[in-house]
Formats: sequence, C-alpha cells, structure tokens
Amino acid sequence: MATKTISVDLEAYSRLKKARRENESFSDAIKRIVRPPFDFKAWLKLVRSNLLSDEAVRAIEKQVAHRRNRSNRER
Repeated sequence: MATKTISVDLEAYSRLKKARRENESFSDAIKRIVRPPFDFKAWLKLVRSNLLSDEAVRAIEKQVAHRRNRSNRER
C-alpha cells in the first residue's frame, strides 16, 4: 500500500487522536470521519436510469425548489 506523509497542526492531531477508535489506524479514522465528495454525475446517472420513482424525483425537485426559495429570501 502506498503512503503519503502529511503535516497537521497539534490541535488537528489531538482531535484526530481522540476520535480514533481502539486499534484503529489514523488512515482508517480519517476514512471513517471524512466522507468522500458527493458524486453528482453518478447521482444524475442513477436518476436518469429511472431507478428512482417519479414520486421520488418530484420530492427531490420540491426540496431543491424549497431550498432555492429559502436561500433567495435570505439574501
């Protein structure tokens, strides 16, 4: 397995050390805590492949519209 050395400040190190579970490596702790970025293209492909029902798509569209409206009001 390839590795990469990184530098973190003492506060970050302390937080990670405290968050680490017993017998868990720092790498495993980071992978558990830091989620991978959202893959919009994969999600869109899922939606387009019709694996979501029409009702689910409408619910998602409703939530997006609601958040946009709320965001616009806050400006």
